[in-house]
Amino acid sequence: MARPLRLEYPGAIHHVMSRGNLRRSVFEDERDYQRFLQGLEQTVGRFGWDLLSFALMPNHFRLFLRTPQPNLSRGMQYLVSGYANWHAKRHRRPGHLTQGRFKAALVEDESYFWTVSRYVHLIPVRGKRPLAAHPADWPWSSYAGYARKRDRVGWVAYEAIYSAWQGEMGGSHPETAYRRFVEKGLATMPEDPFREAVGGWLLGSPKFVDRVRAGMTLPRHPDAAPAARRLACYDYRAVLAAVAEHYGIAVDNFLQKRSGAVSRDLAAWLARGLTPVTLRELSAAFGLTHPDSVRNLIRRADRALLGSRPLRHEIEAICHRLPKTGPDPVKPIRGERRVRLDFPR
Repeated sequence: MARPLRLEYPGAIHHVMSRGNLRRSVFEDERDYQRFLQGLEQTVGRFGWDLLSFALMPNHFRLFLRTPQPNLSRGMQYLVSGYANWHAKRHRRPGHLTQGRFKAALVEDESYFWTVSRYVHLIPVRGKRPLAAHPADWPWSSYAGYARKRDRVGWVAYEAIYSAWQGEMGGSHPETAYRRFVEKGLATMPEDPFREAVGGWLLGSPKFVDRVRAGMTLPRHPDAAPAARRLACYDYRAVLAAVAEHYGIAVDNFLQKRSGAVSRDLAAWLARGLTPVTLRELSAAFGLTHPDSVRNLIRRADRALLGSRPLRHEIEAICHRLPKTGPDPVKPIRGERRVRLDFPR
């Protein structure tokens, strides 16, 4: 069976769903849910996602998000593999945790934010055996933060949802209007918005669908895949140059193998998160002999960033040095089924 098509481009909006293998549980108790949310928080921070809504259910999870950089597949691999490995060790459960690759539907723009996020938030109260009477009562979704300010977390993009408010949605205040919009669905459960999606994975206007189809290319030459991964992305060399400029050093400093400088760790962390560079390519750029050595730099940066607000400010300052206009438009080329497109904004 062919792998599901992946379309990734800067600013893409995705609805992601992943089920447990053979319909088995993905989350078996409270500790499982908490561990997944820890990983989700790290993934959102590391890959720069705008997480709009999420819902974790016993046998599947859903995420609704926007990716400023085309890194959905890489971020999902980081999130799911990390949790799956932890879950297998804890429960001594061999085999695949999830049912193949995740499913991702592409959403056109912010005009769908309220409809799709409401659908995600109502998942726990749908069906013959709802898990909660009210979406705010289900602790493993993002809706509690929309219902009560005290339950908000820093890694959910609440304001992105509120900024999509339009007058015809009702109410005079976006926060109140959104809560009413979601809770209105308790009386009359809304239809699954993806019933209207073309092929089940393209939700948008006919013009949007035509644009996506016009940019799609199917695989023909497997050896073209490395080039295909580079479509519409920052080049890792530009990221290394931005880090070096920020710290006032030369890029050649990153070749110093025994350097424990945080600049070197952050350079590896950012290059891996913002570009499609491979670990093998990064190991050469850092003068290392094995890709696993690059992983060590990235892990060290991960640990340093946890709970360090000043270091996160450093990341933001470095990102401001990257090209403001993003990558140059590139025509899609034939390659692997994961294709990145650069649509005009």
